[in-house]
Amino acid sequence: MKLYIVGSVASGKSTLARYISQKTGVPCTHLDEVVYEEDPASSWGNKKRPIEERDRLFHQILAQEQYIIEDAGRECFLEGMRQADHILLLEPPLIIRKKRIFLRWIKQNLGIEPCIYRPHLEMLRSMFRWVKNYDTGADGTKGRVAQYQDKVTVLRNHKEIQAYVNKLTRG
Repeated sequence: MKLYIVGSVASGKSTLARYISQKTGVPCTHLDEVVYEEDPASSWGNKKRPIEERDRLFHQILAQEQYIIEDAGRECFLEGMRQADHILLLEPPLIIRKKRIFLRWIKQNLGIEPCIYRPHLEMLRSMFRWVKNYDTGADGTKGRVAQYQDKVTVLRNHKEIQAYVNKLTRG
């Protein structure tokens, strides 16, 4: 299985990737961790990896026999969509995503939820901006996913997600 999970910020990509990985034993990778590395000296708590390193790490993932990768649909990872057997596009309602962003930010500031960035107010603003850019199509994600429509499943709620996981784990 080569599965690419994509969607906006707070759509549930990381949670679903971990869940499917746990159910199937297929390793999952969060592509934010391929793009960024921790940098305690940075005001954001991380920094972008050099492009060559990012691409090397990404191609190591693609070389695996099986994988689950999740990302917000960055153009630099388009090859992952091309090679994936299946693409899951998560599209929960906007109100749910906004609520998740705020709750995530609070949990991260309380130290309850780990993250590879500093959860300051500017990050909260950025996450809301990224959701808007996804919904309006300004970030290009929906257009990139549309190229592979024949292998895309759109999941909008918990019931659809659970039905997909049940089908996947039954074989």
